[in-house]
Amino acid sequence: MYTLLMDTPTPKLIARARELGMETCVPFEAFLLKPEQRIRDLCYENKCGKFKNHYMCPPYVGTIESIEKKLLEFRNGILLQYSKALDVKNDAAGLIQSKLEFHEKILALEHYADSCGLPRAMGMIGGSCELCSVCKAKTKEPCPYPAKAKMSLESIAVDVMALMERLGVEGEFRADRVKWTGCVMF
Repeated sequence: MYTLLMDTPTPKLIARARELGMETCVPFEAFLLKPEQRIRDLCYENKCGKFKNHYMCPPYVGTIESIEKKLLEFRNGILLQYSKALDVKNDAAGLIQSKLEFHEKILALEHYADSCGLPRAMGMIGGSCELCSVCKAKTKEPCPYPAKAKMSLESIAVDVMALMERLGVEGEFRADRVKWTGCVMF
């Protein structure tokens, strides 16, 4: 495990994350987030249909180089996971609802970080933003929630499974439980 500065508010943020229902809260140093071209190439394949159709996905989230530059603003992060029991294959509404719950928890944790003296904390969600049923990027309208919309680790080209493995976090996929993975950087 990586050692973080003791004067950071990491323990407070972890305690708050647990209060919000996060089951996994693992601190890490920001240099571990490495955008990779091979991950970005998966976005270019557009199997999910969000490439060029979603403001929190490529190309709108920036180039790998611009993302690397943005990540240099942060020293630490906390990898977060939230899960919920549901039929992953047959409960599409439940999946979206659980994703929105995770999104709201990330926003709450960002707000809490601000109250702890970290006004530039940046949260990232799992999957893609679902605040709008259809992202306004598809119709070329401005995002109605620019302060709430969040990128995901995947959308900034981070290999989430490799990051989890490096941090000793389980990456099991289950048919009866969805697990969202994101983080808060500070």
